[in-house]
Amino acid sequence: MDRIETGVPNLDLVLGGGIPKNSTFLLGGVPGSGKTVLVNQVAYHYATPQRRALILTTVSEPMARFIRFVQQFSFFDVEKVGTAILYEDLGPALLDRNGETVLHVVQELIMRHQPTLLIVDSFKAIHDLSESKAALRRALYRMAASLATIECTALLVGEYARKELTAAPESTIVDGIVELSTRHVGPYPHRRLQVHKLRGSDYLAGEHSYRIDADGIHLFPRFITPSSPVPYIPARERVPTGIVGLDELLHGGLLRGTTALVVGDPGVGKTVTALHFVLNGAVQAEEPGVYISFQEDPNAFRRMAHNFGFDVEALRAQRLFEMLYTSPVELDMDEQALHTITVVQRLGARRVVVDSIDDLSLYAEHERGRYFEYMYSLIQWFKHNGVTTMLTAHMGQMFGTSLMLTSRGISSIADALLVLRYVQVSAKIRRALTVLSVKGSSHSTEVREYVIREPEGPVVKGPLTGSFSLLDTSAEE
Repeated sequence: MDRIETGVPNLDLVLGGGIPKNSTFLLGGVPGSGKTVLVNQVAYHYATPQRRALILTTVSEPMARFIRFVQQFSFFDVEKVGTAILYEDLGPALLDRNGETVLHVVQELIMRHQPTLLIVDSFKAIHDLSESKAALRRALYRMAASLATIECTALLVGEYARKELTAAPESTIVDGIVELSTRHVGPYPHRRLQVHKLRGSDYLAGEHSYRIDADGIHLFPRFITPSSPVPYIPARERVPTGIVGLDELLHGGLLRGTTALVVGDPGVGKTVTALHFVLNGAVQAEEPGVYISFQEDPNAFRRMAHNFGFDVEALRAQRLFEMLYTSPVELDMDEQALHTITVVQRLGARRVVVDSIDDLSLYAEHERGRYFEYMYSLIQWFKHNGVTTMLTAHMGQMFGTSLMLTSRGISSIADALLVLRYVQVSAKIRRALTVLSVKGSSHSTEVREYVIREPEGPVVKGPLTGSFSLLDTSAEE
């Protein structure tokens, strides 16, 4: 099947390779969701003087305002206007006639200009001014026949609510239906694209997030695991953390390609542990690493790393380290996943840290059902690509609801579970560390003292005598 490349990042992936040639698409959504941006982005990417695009504007989008709006985007090319991209205004015809009659005008324009791409924005205006559904349906069939004679792909745009997209007469003649939606979570808009229909072609189902900026629309496909398991051979190679004493507890280190979850009290040293895991890998083993943070910004991270004797900028220059920082208030899980995978592949990273997954769980409150699915998919991707991963989480949330989803906790899909706690020994507060579990490997079950000093870094010392409990922070000397 021949397809049109849309020029919208990742939209072709969602559509199974692009828009099928000579098909008709209905693009609906609420006002302000980016429908006009999307179709113009497609037109300016695809159109040439040899394969022209015809854009028909209506009462809802007068042509002068339409062109002024498009000019603000980087994809706009004034040299294409009038040669590769032709604009016609249907507004006057709509004011004097009904929708069916205007479709006759559309047919005449199609035959006159012979476009390979037709855009009608907004087709909903023609729908609303039609005298009857039956008459509109007959006019649509005639328009579809005209499009077929010249091999033209059509994008019909309109402010259709979700129910209207599948109930409108035009939905019966189109080959594809795509919806753009926007909902506000707090002060920030969350935009989603969903394919409801694509005749004769497979597509990536579900809602996909997108952003709009000066370059147009950027789509971030929903991050999912493969439909069937990807075969791989579990590695028996050990990945040393480089933290004195910890590799002894792990009987040589973490297994290659596995995921360790480090949980603990606030301020107990989870970030310091994760920092040393990824930077020790870069310095001692020359293994590239990526540190993903939603709390420590790059300046704070560099300062912390410097206090422990690491030169982050030098490691970046050697392509041994990269940091990804995203403010938790602007976090989008699918965008984050795509960015993470891109950087990991570009760097050839062997180690990754996510600090912390608590921030992801907070975002997931607005994406019901996505958190466990997302984390499982991300961990599986790392596993299949031989990336050893360390996640951090607050101890209090390990036993609460924010790390649980339908009774399934993130700790259940992690391969190793390390617990850090503050414990009271006599009249002093000390840090304690224990390896609670490691799938497929033996490990020490001792509770050890965990000491962090600058610039030496963290050190696992001898066993803490007395009692230690995950729930009780007191110990007897």
